[in-house]
Amino acid sequence: MKRLFIIIALTALCGLSQAQDAEYNLIRQEFVVNSDGTMDINYRKEIKLLRNRAITAYADKGETFILYNPKIDELRINESYTIRKDGTRVATPINALIDQLPSGCTNCGRYNNIRERVVVHTALEYDCIVVLDYTIHRRCDILDETIQLNQDCPVKEYQIMVKVPKGQHIEASIPNFGDKYKGTLKDNTYTLTVKKLDQTIIDSYLPPAEMLYPTLHISNGKSSQPAIYNFEPLPEANNLLMELYDRDTLKYITAIRDYVVDNVNYNDIPNSLLAYKASTAKETFESNCGTLADKCALLAALLRQAGFKATATATNVTCTLYSGKVSKEYQLSPIHKGKVLSTVEAKPQKRNIVINEDLIWNGTPIGGRYRQMTLPTKPGAFDMNPAALTSVRKAPLMVANGKERYHYNIILPRTPKYHLVGEPVNLQYSKPGIGRISISIKENIHGVIEVDKELVIDVEDGIITEKQYKDFRQMVIDWNSYNTITIKPKMN
Repeated sequence: MKRLFIIIALTALCGLSQAQDAEYNLIRQEFVVNSDGTMDINYRKEIKLLRNRAITAYADKGETFILYNPKIDELRINESYTIRKDGTRVATPINALIDQLPSGCTNCGRYNNIRERVVVHTALEYDCIVVLDYTIHRRCDILDETIQLNQDCPVKEYQIMVKVPKGQHIEASIPNFGDKYKGTLKDNTYTLTVKKLDQTIIDSYLPPAEMLYPTLHISNGKSSQPAIYNFEPLPEANNLLMELYDRDTLKYITAIRDYVVDNVNYNDIPNSLLAYKASTAKETFESNCGTLADKCALLAALLRQAGFKATATATNVTCTLYSGKVSKEYQLSPIHKGKVLSTVEAKPQKRNIVINEDLIWNGTPIGGRYRQMTLPTKPGAFDMNPAALTSVRKAPLMVANGKERYHYNIILPRTPKYHLVGEPVNLQYSKPGIGRISISIKENIHGVIEVDKELVIDVEDGIITEKQYKDFRQMVIDWNSYNTITIKPKMN
């Protein structure tokens, strides 16, 4: 916990150091769950534009995008205007409110009714204040929202209110921040007001946002996971399953998974817009499109139709394969391909790569009779771009702990005879709290290039602090500096 507070402090310092293009005077979100099974969602923002970039480069400053589903939602714009620097108020004209199909709903007919209301703000100039207030009345009373309080520009005040009818309860939590951001719960109403929030960090290899910024999760306790029907037959898919058939059961379920990934369009639509409901496997199969929950339901149904034991949740599929009396469960994703892993193999493990190989030279000419070969990489190997690591950094950095050891014997071409360019490399050191590195590259008496590389990263919680950053950055630079081997012909 102490280390987590260090990260939070670093985040605050980093936020203070960034120039701001705009600032929110106010963000207010209210969720009122009604006793008739409906809910009212109100959102208000008042944002001051300080720089030209906030007006021209950021679409979310000059425009606002409101997702809603007319089948279950009624959208009402309460206020929309711009207060100019001289104090005059310019209302948003009707023709600046545009409904369009969200990009996530394309290529799927049954979701073509969902809309994105674009509010094009007008009269934008330096130091103007954009005000927007709207309400969505939703015919669904399931509340499940995650709200990150820090935004891409500072927030002077963020207000959140949740109200539920008697008999319901409110669950509200901000993990990782203790009692620093504490709301009040009274008479079925939860309120939280936070002031002076820094803008989010613009940097690479950051820890998850919920570790850096207060992130509020609110719920009224009702299940928000779309229901999946795990006993639905799908005879319409019999011909397809015959085409995909393989006697190797693991290859067979992989082929079925690959079909769903490749041929069923993925529509990334928030479950709240669909009243937390999933389509049937038949609907998804016949339309070749669906949300993550839809595709999970379809994949599980296809596996069952093929004779396997399979069940689905709204996020993944579990399939059981049998070898005699021994069973093994496998997890499959309907939106990602790759090796199908058992539930045991799929558990996160520390990286541990050990390679010992003889390599035939496989380089390319780079001019001046020089040739260069890039050392092979392995799946899951350390992959961090030194160019993305600035010389000075205050934000914490996340890295995966693990160990990698490589030994390559590179056999050079026989004619003409080549030799290694440059002096042999012998680099090794360790940094307490970070790890160690060892690199040796040399040509032996038989004309074979021997490469030995080892990298060990062992950082508490996988977080590099500002104090550790300089040493870690140098380690990354050194590790990536010796990924290629250069040779040239020997002089006669």
